Amino acid sequence: MTDRGDHAVARSKTEKNKAQKTRNTKRGSNWVLYIAVVAFVLYIAVTIVDQNVKIRSAQDELAELDDKISLQKIKIEELKTVAEAVEKNDLDSYSDYIERIAREELGYVKSGEVVYINIAGD
Repeated sequence: MTDRGDHAVARSKTEKNKAQKTRNTKRGSNWVLYIAVVAFVLYIAVTIVDQNVKIRSAQDELAELDDKISLQKIKIEELKTVAEAVEKNDLDSYSDYIERIAREELGYVKSGEVVYINIAGD
């Protein structure tokens, strides 16, 4: 009877060891799964932030390009007005345009005119 009792005790210990190893293995795989999920969530968060930065940058660039388009449209309208004046031989409009461009963009002044430069930048 003692052989059976010893055999039963040994069997019981073996089963307990196997159960404990299975639990340890499950804990280890849970830990790995937990780290994988956390890493994935961090990756998603970083990706979302990066995409938001890129979207904001593209929106800023789009706004800047819209401003440039508006300025070009204004210049086109101005040039159309000048072209119409030239076609009609309206030299006053044409000469006014040329004078304005010479003054504003090229810095020309009329003879006898005094130019004041604001060094404060206001």
